[in-house]
Order: sequence, then C-alpha cells, then structure tokens
Amino acid sequence: MSSGLIALLDDVAAIAKVAAASLDDAAAQAVKVGGKATGIVIDDA
Repeated sequence: MSSGLIALLDDVAAIAKVAAASLDDAAAQAVKVGGKATGIVIDDA
C-alpha cells in the first residue's frame, strides 16, 4: 500500500516539475513576443 502511495507522490512531483518548466517556457516566449511587438510599434511610429 505504501509503495503505491510513494509512486503516486513521485508521479505528482514529476508532473509538477513539467508544469513549472512549461510555465517558464511560456513566460520566456511572452517576453520574446512582447519585445518583437514593441519593436514593430516603435518602427511604425
């Protein structure tokens, strides 16, 4: 019983780690796109 619980907690930790990494990637992409959008606005002005 306890080994199943440990395996479940291990899976939850792995999913949380993947979710955190994907959030970091999303934030990095947002900064990258935001920088490009700012360049376009300045260029058009």
